[in-house]
Amino acid sequence: MHPAGGSCRYRNMDMSDYDAVLDLWRVSGFTIRPLTDTREGIERLLVRNPGLSIVALDGELLVGCALGSHDGRRGFLQHVAVSPASRGLGIATKIVDICLERFRALNLGWVHLDVVEGNDVAMSFWQRIGWGPRDELTRLSFCLLD
Repeated sequence: MHPAGGSCRYRNMDMSDYDAVLDLWRVSGFTIRPLTDTREGIERLLVRNPGLSIVALDGELLVGCALGSHDGRRGFLQHVAVSPASRGLGIATKIVDICLERFRALNLGWVHLDVVEGNDVAMSFWQRIGWGPRDELTRLSFCLLD
């Protein structure tokens, strides 16, 4: 039996993690978005939101990550991922717990995240750890990219 969070160590994400995080997102099936998921886009996020993005390391291997940000009122989690070989060990739950603790320290009222429609595995995970849909809200977006 593995302890919650596996035998990983957890730390703040920094730009030296970018290539490994990008590889993790790809193997996890994430769509890599132009502009926002580039090296420059992630660096902007990390600079504007210090200490809110977390990585999990098993030895030297990066096996999990989450991007955290906030607008001063609400927190946002994005791109929470664990490598397929490391799933089921509590790593994502531990990463999310660390992020939530840091959001609480900023006195934020809510934390939001998006789940891609049809991603039943992700939806099951989030609901299992206490997250629920907001039926009274509909996310609207406007693309700034040409």
